[in-house]
Amino acid sequence: MNAQLEFAVRSDIEQLIDQLASDDPTERERARKSLIQIGHDAVIPLIHELKSPSNRTCWEATKALGAIREMGAATDLAKNLDHDDGGIRWATAEALIALGDEGLKQTLVALLTGASSGDLRRAARHVIWHFGHFPRGEFLRPLLARFNAFVPGVAIPPAALKALRWLNSGDELAR
Repeated sequence: MNAQLEFAVRSDIEQLIDQLASDDPTERERARKSLIQIGHDAVIPLIHELKSPSNRTCWEATKALGAIREMGAATDLAKNLDHDDGGIRWATAEALIALGDEGLKQTLVALLTGASSGDLRRAARHVIWHFGHFPRGEFLRPLLARFNAFVPGVAIPPAALKALRWLNSGDELAR
């Protein structure tokens, strides 16, 4: 890509990112869909918006990243499993589900140190539950049971580590 075209694309992306904060829902949706169409080139700017002080912008960026399905965004997305806003936590869980094994892996990593947070547990449980209901996702069922433990913040990390080891062993989940 020549430098002039690259600058134009970057400028378009920046403009679309700014529109994610719009008060007009139609404008936000149009910007999100355009960023999704741009795809890979929009990923890094969208990742930066995951830390936006605007919940609206963060939610839109999360939705876009889930639709783009860039595996490299999974780590940053997983950090928002503990976001203050419940809508962002849910959108994050959905985006991690869309990322498949990598989304699941980063969810398990988040549970290793964040299981004491009820918000993170609820969002992560949504991801785990989704994958645990595939025939080859039965390795997640012991972890799902730990979410109902007397002290889930203590019971979940060892089960998450065991599931992460299984996932890293090379087996892929059935989709």
